[in-house]
Amino acid sequence: MLLITLGVLVQTAAAAPPVNTAILRDAHSAQRRFEAVRRSYLPRKPSVATSGSCGTRIGRFCYWYDSTENTATRDHARIVEAREALLAVLDSASLHQPSDGWVAGQRVRYLIEGGRWQDAVGAARACQADRWWCLALEGLAQHVGQRYVAADSVFAAALDAMPEQRRCQWLDLRVLALPRAADALSQATCTERAAIANRLWTLSQPLWMTPGNDLRTEHFARLTMALVLSESANAHNLAWGDDSQQLLLRYGWAEWFTRSESTGLYASFSVTGHDREPSYYFFPDVPATAATPWLSATSWHLRETLAPTRYAPRHIERLTSLAHQVARFPRGDSLLLAASYRIDDTALVRDSIDAAMVWLHDGALRTSAHAGRDRMLATVPNDTIVMSLEVLGRGGKRAARSRFALAPLPCNDGWCLSDLLLIDPSRADGALDPESALAMAPPVASFAAGSPIGVFWELQSPATVHPLWLSLTITPTHVSLVRRAASRLGLGRNASAVRLRWQAVPRERQGQAVTLRLPRGARGTYRVLLTAEAPGVRALAASREVEITP
Repeated sequence: MLLITLGVLVQTAAAAPPVNTAILRDAHSAQRRFEAVRRSYLPRKPSVATSGSCGTRIGRFCYWYDSTENTATRDHARIVEAREALLAVLDSASLHQPSDGWVAGQRVRYLIEGGRWQDAVGAARACQADRWWCLALEGLAQHVGQRYVAADSVFAAALDAMPEQRRCQWLDLRVLALPRAADALSQATCTERAAIANRLWTLSQPLWMTPGNDLRTEHFARLTMALVLSESANAHNLAWGDDSQQLLLRYGWAEWFTRSESTGLYASFSVTGHDREPSYYFFPDVPATAATPWLSATSWHLRETLAPTRYAPRHIERLTSLAHQVARFPRGDSLLLAASYRIDDTALVRDSIDAAMVWLHDGALRTSAHAGRDRMLATVPNDTIVMSLEVLGRGGKRAARSRFALAPLPCNDGWCLSDLLLIDPSRADGALDPESALAMAPPVASFAAGSPIGVFWELQSPATVHPLWLSLTITPTHVSLVRRAASRLGLGRNASAVRLRWQAVPRERQGQAVTLRLPRGARGTYRVLLTAEAPGVRALAASREVEITP
C-alpha cells in the first residue's frame, strides 16, 4: 500500500495528436470526471502511516507493507456507475479513433478495474495504434486474467515490435534486483541484459509448476500500466513523475483505494492505494552472470519486509516453505531423485493438491509426473540442476515450495555412492529399495532421543567387484555451552561419537540399511557420515545431519 505525500512533478509528454481532437478532448474530460467521483466516494479508513511510520520513501510517496490486509473493499455504487459511464465514452471514442493509443489504454485499464478482463482482451485486440502498444495492452489483460502462457507470448511479440531503446529499458531490472545482479546489469549491453533478465526471471518464478512465467508477465504488465497511468488523471490527484513510475514498477499498481481525513483548521484528505497482499520478494541473491548459480533455500528471502520489489501472484493466496528430505541415487548417467515432504500449512493440508518436482537444467524446465501427497520421485540428469519441490492447493490457492541447487553425484571408476536417506526402521519390511525406503523417510531428519535411526543408501559398483570396507560415524556437530560446562563439572556426559566399521562384498547395485540408537541423553545436531573404501579406488563418502530432540 502507499500514502501520497506532498510534491509536484511535471507530467510526461502526451501521445501523438489525434485526428478528431474534439472526441479525444471529451474522453479526457470524462476520465478526469470519473477520478473526481472516485475520490468523493472512497471508503474512509485511518492511514497507518499518519503516525510517522514509513517502510520505504520514494519521492512524494511512502510505501509500507502490511501482510494482514488482503481484502479489498467494494467500490461504492456511485463509483461503479461512473466507471460504466466513462467506459461508454471510451467505447464511442475508440470507434471513431481506433488508432489512438491513449483511448485504447484507458479502455483496457478501466475494464480491468471493473473485473472484465476478457472484455479488456477484446479491447486490446481492437486497438489500431502502434503494434507493440496494442500487444502490450493485450498482455496486460491476459496477465490479469491469469492466462500467463498467452501473456508471455503476447509480451514477447510486443518486445520484438517495439523500438530498440524502449526494449532495452523494458529489460532493465536494476531497480528490482539485489546489488550483485544490479551491478551486472549496469555493465551489460542490451543483448546481455536480456539474457541476464531471462535467467533471473526463471529462477524467480514463484511456482515452476505454473505454465507461463507470471513474474515476467507481471513486470511487463506493470510497465504497460505505468504508460497508461502516465497520461491520465488518477485517484491521488497528483501529476505522474519518476517516483510514480518507480513505485509502480517495484510494488505494482493499486487495486483499491481508501481516504483518510485530516483534522484542524484546514481539513483535507489523503488517498491511500492498496496492493494485493500477501506479497513476496522472489528474486534470489545470486550472481546474475552465472548460467547455473549455486542456490540453497536461503538464497531466497521471500518475506523480506524492506525488499526492493514485491509481488502477490493472483493464483497464489499464500506461499510457505516445504519441509523435505531429498536423496540422490545413481542410475548410470542419470539420478533417481527421492523426496519426502511435509505440508505445514493446515489449510493446504485439508485441500486437494497438485504436487510436482520440477528442475532446471541447461535453461529448460522439466516436471516429474510421479508425485504423491507426501513423497516425490523423478529421474534427473547427473549434472548440476536447480530443483523445486512444489505443492499447490486447488481450492484455496495456497502453495508451499522449496527450491535449491543439486550437484552431480560423484563417482570413481564405476563406483557411485548415493546420498543417505534417514528412515524410521520400525516401518521396515523386508529388502529395501529407494522407493520403499522413501515411504519410511520422515520429511525432516529429526528423531526423538533414544529412538532408533535408520540409515539407507545405495552403492553402485562396476561389474568386477572387490570386497570393500564401509564405515559409519555419527558425531555431534554442535554442543551447547551449558552442556560443555556441565560435562566439565562432572554433571553430565560429553556428547560422544558412534562408530561402525564392517566389510562387504557389493553387488552391481546394492541398497543397504543399518539401524543406530544414540544414547538417551543425546541432544542437538549430529552428522551421519558413511565412507566406502575399495582397493585401488579413492574413497567415497556421503553425509547428512540429523536433529536429536528431547
